[in-house]
Amino acid sequence: MKKVTHLVLTISLLTSTSLVGQNNNVAQPELDSGTIEQQFDYIINKSTSFKEFQLIRKTSILKVKSHALDSIKSIQQNLSSVNNSTSTAQNEISKLKSEVQTLQGEVETIAQDVDSISFVGIPLSKTGYNSIVWLIIASLSIGLLAFIFLFKKSNVVTQKSLTDLEKVNLEFEAFRKKALIKEQETMRKLQDEKNKHSN
Repeated sequence: MKKVTHLVLTISLLTSTSLVGQNNNVAQPELDSGTIEQQFDYIINKSTSFKEFQLIRKTSILKVKSHALDSIKSIQQNLSSVNNSTSTAQNEISKLKSEVQTLQGEVETIAQDVDSISFVGIPLSKTGYNSIVWLIIASLSIGLLAFIFLFKKSNVVTQKSLTDLEKVNLEFEAFRKKALIKEQETMRKLQDEKNKHSN
């Protein structure tokens, strides 16, 4: 029984080897296109099986190996290019960060310059300057109101004084007229007395 099995095995091996030898020269355009996975699938599907072993053409596996190595080489080149791009981008990012820090410093300086105002030679912040200006405006407003109040008060006093002066003038004029009339009467009486004594 073992001899029969060995004989069958030997015949099948010789047959598959001769088939493989005959198929070595067969063109396989499927291995020149598609992904590596599709190429491996094609080889596995087209290979002959013996128990748990797969008989694969050497040319097919070499071709797939070449394609896989080419793909790996291309991936490595892409990776190297990406690494170079990444280092360039990191350099650019660090440059941009330093420029941003410089610009932030300039913006802070400009903001301080814009926020500060020189008042009588003293640098003040805008809020301090606004406070001083509003304090001056409030003081001037209070001064103006006080001036208006005092002016009105003095105007009332002046008007009262003028009225009183006019009353005094009228009284004085009336007194002067009375005095003049009395003087004239006195002078007449005196003249009359003189005239009496002279006769």
